[in-house]
Amino acid sequence: METKKLVFQCAIILPFLLQVQGQYDPIAFTLGQDSHIDIQSAANATKIPFSVVITNHHQANVNAGEFTCTENGLYKFQVYSLTKSNSSLFLELYVNNKLLASLWGHTTGDYASAGNAVITSLVEGDVVSVKTRSQRAVNIFGKAGQIYTTFTGVQLGSLEIDAERYGPMSAFSVGLTQHQEVHTGQNVLYNNILTDTNTAYSASTGVYTVPSSGLYIFHFFSLTLQNKGFWQELFHNNIYVCSIYGRTNQDYADAGNTVLLHLKENDQISVRAHRNSSLFGTSDQIYSTFSGTQLVREADISSGHEPIVAFSVGLSHHVTVTSHTKVIFDRVFLDLNSVYDKKTGEFTAPVGGLYEFNFHALGKLDSRIWLELFHNYRYVNSLYSHTPGHYATGGNAVVLELDAGDVVYVNANGDVNLFGGHTQIYCTFTGYLLFASSDPTEIIG
Repeated sequence: METKKLVFQCAIILPFLLQVQGQYDPIAFTLGQDSHIDIQSAANATKIPFSVVITNHHQANVNAGEFTCTENGLYKFQVYSLTKSNSSLFLELYVNNKLLASLWGHTTGDYASAGNAVITSLVEGDVVSVKTRSQRAVNIFGKAGQIYTTFTGVQLGSLEIDAERYGPMSAFSVGLTQHQEVHTGQNVLYNNILTDTNTAYSASTGVYTVPSSGLYIFHFFSLTLQNKGFWQELFHNNIYVCSIYGRTNQDYADAGNTVLLHLKENDQISVRAHRNSSLFGTSDQIYSTFSGTQLVREADISSGHEPIVAFSVGLSHHVTVTSHTKVIFDRVFLDLNSVYDKKTGEFTAPVGGLYEFNFHALGKLDSRIWLELFHNYRYVNSLYSHTPGHYATGGNAVVLELDAGDVVYVNANGDVNLFGGHTQIYCTFTGYLLFASSDPTEIIG
């Protein structure tokens, strides 16, 4: 009863989740796999099992490794995975029998990572699952204390409530269902529109125009054509934000990134090619995606009454992070209420509640990357990658329930050589509050 009372007394954290009274408490989960998975080629796709429940908020229905929707609305899903050495993974994210996104990973002689993220509308009874590709064997790496394969879902709110009070929620998710050659300086033109609540994304220009001012999170992923490469950048208007890069010999390379930005109405966001990029896509294989959603409305930021918690940081220089030390991200895209410490690399939760975190990395030439996310010095999950003769890239995501004063950070496992530059930001760390479960007066500091 006390928890329910606090919910109705708290100010609104994420205004697009606002109900008539109190905070919107979303359905959210993260599943992980801490053992190897070897699935033989079969005529039909096989669901990926998940052995670890990292978080299950609001009793999300995630039986047998699949999520069953119990409440209509918009949902964001993220999937990350890692192959066993010299093996491959070919995974697909489905809602019922509809393909949402694809993942591919393979590196000769080593482990390859892959990831993707999408936003989609669901109705009660819809089933979302991660499956193998039919006729494809899959070999996924996992062991105790090493979770690389994860499945995360977050409910973004009730379409009916938002439509009645504020109009459609600001969210979009687009992908490529055809190969595309993107020349230097051009925007990627995503042709498949999965979600676009405000008709704010233009398939003809590749530009997302911000419908209303506030905080927004963006995810973008790509896969190269065989033996090709890509170097892409996220732009805010004509200002560089962050990058992804992929290249491998005689194979297909995957990369992704995440960033959270404070934007104004009519700002423009796009993914551009820094160099000529060859992207893979077909009607039944969607690897290159671009998604974003509003997290906080401008009125609630300026009011000063809500405990809005959000940060997004990156690495703007090369660095060797020694084993079991924290990654110190120096480029600050956003840090409301100074929750990220640039001296220690730690995020400190100013209020208890439900948080989402994303982290990505790119290694220097022919270097391996092995990073781990920690919550209060307890291991959560990992990213790992090594592409012999090239630059390795990886990422992961998680939803966590934190108490006020808890810390979350990214740690190196073994010495890790990370790539970065003033206009080459591949390594990022982003987090934000979904729902405050404790009194917002419990601010630390």
